[in-house]
Amino acid sequence: MRRLRDLWYRLMALVRPGTMERDMRDEFAFHVEMETRKLEREGLPPTEAARAARIRFGNRTTNQQAARESWGTGLIEDLGTDLRHTFRQFRRRPAFSALGIATLALGLGATIALGSVVRSVLLRPLPVTDEAALRVFWSDYDWRGVEFDFLAERSRVFRLAAYSTDAASLRSETGSTVIQAAVVSAGLFDVVGARPALGRTFISGEDRPGAEPTVVLSYGLWQRELAGDPGIIGRRIVLDGKPTTVVGVMPRGFFFPTPEHRIWRPLDLDPASSQYHGNGWLVLVGRVAGGTSEALVAEAVAAMARSLGERFKYPAAWDKTKNAHVTPLRTYLVGNLGPGLLLLLGAGLLILLMSGANVAALILARTTDRTHEISLRAALGAGRTRLARQIVTESLTLAGVAGLVGAVVAKLGFAALVASLPLTNGMAETVSLDWTALVLAFGLAAVVGLAVSVVPVRSLLRGDLQGLGSERGVRGIGRHTGRVHGLLVATEAGVAVLLVVGASLMIRSVERLYALDLGFDPRGVAAVDLFAGGNELAPAPRQQFFTDIAGRAAAVPGVASAALVSRLPVRDGGWQGTVTIEGNPDLQGDAAPNSMFRPITPDYFPTLGIAVTRGRGFSSADRTGTPLVTVVSESFAAKAWPGADPIGRRIRHTFGERDTSVTVVGVAEEIKITSITGANPLVMYVPMVQQSGPVDGAVLVVKSSGDVRGVIAPIRRLVRELEPRIAIGRVTDLETVVATALAEPLRLRFFLTLFAALALVLGVVGVYSVVSYAVTRRRSEFGVRMALGAAGGQVLRQVVGRGLMPVAAGTGIGLVAAIGLGRAASGFLYGISPADPVSLCVAGAALLGAGVAASVIPAWRATQVSPVESLRAE
Repeated sequence: MRRLRDLWYRLMALVRPGTMERDMRDEFAFHVEMETRKLEREGLPPTEAARAARIRFGNRTTNQQAARESWGTGLIEDLGTDLRHTFRQFRRRPAFSALGIATLALGLGATIALGSVVRSVLLRPLPVTDEAALRVFWSDYDWRGVEFDFLAERSRVFRLAAYSTDAASLRSETGSTVIQAAVVSAGLFDVVGARPALGRTFISGEDRPGAEPTVVLSYGLWQRELAGDPGIIGRRIVLDGKPTTVVGVMPRGFFFPTPEHRIWRPLDLDPASSQYHGNGWLVLVGRVAGGTSEALVAEAVAAMARSLGERFKYPAAWDKTKNAHVTPLRTYLVGNLGPGLLLLLGAGLLILLMSGANVAALILARTTDRTHEISLRAALGAGRTRLARQIVTESLTLAGVAGLVGAVVAKLGFAALVASLPLTNGMAETVSLDWTALVLAFGLAAVVGLAVSVVPVRSLLRGDLQGLGSERGVRGIGRHTGRVHGLLVATEAGVAVLLVVGASLMIRSVERLYALDLGFDPRGVAAVDLFAGGNELAPAPRQQFFTDIAGRAAAVPGVASAALVSRLPVRDGGWQGTVTIEGNPDLQGDAAPNSMFRPITPDYFPTLGIAVTRGRGFSSADRTGTPLVTVVSESFAAKAWPGADPIGRRIRHTFGERDTSVTVVGVAEEIKITSITGANPLVMYVPMVQQSGPVDGAVLVVKSSGDVRGVIAPIRRLVRELEPRIAIGRVTDLETVVATALAEPLRLRFFLTLFAALALVLGVVGVYSVVSYAVTRRRSEFGVRMALGAAGGQVLRQVVGRGLMPVAAGTGIGLVAAIGLGRAASGFLYGISPADPVSLCVAGAALLGAGVAASVIPAWRATQVSPVESLRAE
């Protein structure tokens, strides 16, 4: 109880100090009065009694101060006094305060926003159980159903599951919508360790022939497309024209393999089907048994490869017994995002370092400018610790306000940051800026605030206050401060050089990428994904739609030409497999080459501006019932018939439902078909109408004679008019597709250029503050020198030269560091060396130019000092 009373007493002293003061004065007066009456009863006159009573109780002011100290609130009151003094200083120097807060807030905001992305993508656990135990097997999207069953029966170290990605049309009252889907083996959710929020996942047998069609929904699709229906379990929805029973809903935040996949359907693993034994299309995922060492995992993978070689015969082009390995699930899903994010985070930390150095220079200059004030306070009794506490309070307060502003900057810029980073496959949906960003902002601000107060506090505690009241003392401190300022400016210049070199390298690298010949012209070309599910349309009307749509689209006003293709260049992956070159024994059997397969309509080559270099392209005469033909890429012709004419040669392939032989009628220009960089795969094009089996979906490419955006709405209306059951998927333009393929270098270029510009601004501010401070310190000296005959130009050159010395030193160190660290950035560059001399020279010239620009104004002010006033002051 006593402790509670003490706590309450101290709380009242903080909350109601005026009442406590009045009570204390009343109590003191009461005791003096009682002592006075006692002395009067003992015979002293009233005046003498009052005087004696006051003497007995001692000095009133001293006693009241002792009483206040007994309240235990002195430290808090001193802190309040320090804060009030700090804010008075901020109001007295608003430009200094705003510059320091803005400088630090920019660095904090950039670091917090980038740190949140890194935390979400690289550090936040995946929505699975024990992700470290999950592995993805080599040859992804290339496993057959028969191989999956073969391995699943024999694996002892792994529990295996399989999946692939697909699209489905979801029919609603307003039409059909394309939904990205994952088709999975029945045990996949058990393998990854995911439990549904509602209902169940798939049970054994639902991925085998004869099972009723079922589906598991994502939380987002359940909420948005199905209005969060609480009775969704057991309800039937129409997928690909087939009523499908909803058996489960996954929890909020779950995704697999990526957030853009919003439904899961069971595989159809039918040993009697050609697909089960045909071309591979599955990804294998395995969970390692608990306590299994990495060495045992490697042995198990090697054993699996050997057993595959014993059971199956593979051609050399895709031999699964070679290069057998497994990849951690996070590495597989996140891919190459990690290095780019870490590079940007490193750039953000460098900006934070520059911001801290700038604020340190500003606070040090401000503290040194207040040497007379500090000297006066010391003379009035303030100790060194008390003065140091005031400096720390000012630094922490400035940093705290900057932290709050930095959190706001991070919040406002976070959405733009996520939109501009290379976060594909819906990964941007998993990134969030939560309350920890605010904690991080103030934590970093506190660290920076303490760090920037180290130098002035160290000067105070070392006893450098002696003689501060004299000009000599001020100059002594100024020399020490000047050295620290020079070190800070050199640090800023070195960091800025690193960022400018990085930005210059990325700019030049992207220029090289844009200079690559794509082989097709993306300008003015729109791409519309069209999809008809397996049961949504009967084969005949489906085939009729895909036969008519290209010609009807070409007649839309503003459309120059239109065509269909099974996969869009650069954006879409392969439909690929081995082919047999008839008449070439060197490319038979295990040596058979691998080729991409692209069904197209006749106007595809003209629409994309792809040249047919030999022979001919396709025409309306190449139709069902006529001889089967193909056009191959230049690299295909060079590999299959080196030095010979490919026209009239024959190729056998197993794309579709049967083994087919086709005749080469033309050779098409080489194009970038899967990526902008790297070697081009072999490609064979066939007329879409000669493709065996029904067409489920295709990409409609439309060449616009004007603005490509103007033809998209009419094309949408045309599709709805021709067949409302056809689902429209992604709608984009080919230039955006190419830009997306260059997303990582483009976005790295953008952010590094932004950081480099910010670094230059911070460098200019740092150099300006330091040189301006030096000029202010030496104002009288410059006046005396000019009075003794020194020319203004001479003073100008000296000031600029001294201001450039730390900039030049930091620039040199930064260039050496950039060369040394260049190897770490080589993976992000194309066609350019990390030690590119042009980039290094640009960075060095930019920093030196910024240093000159920042030094000129204070140097010019130095030449305007009045010699008469300087002599009078001396």
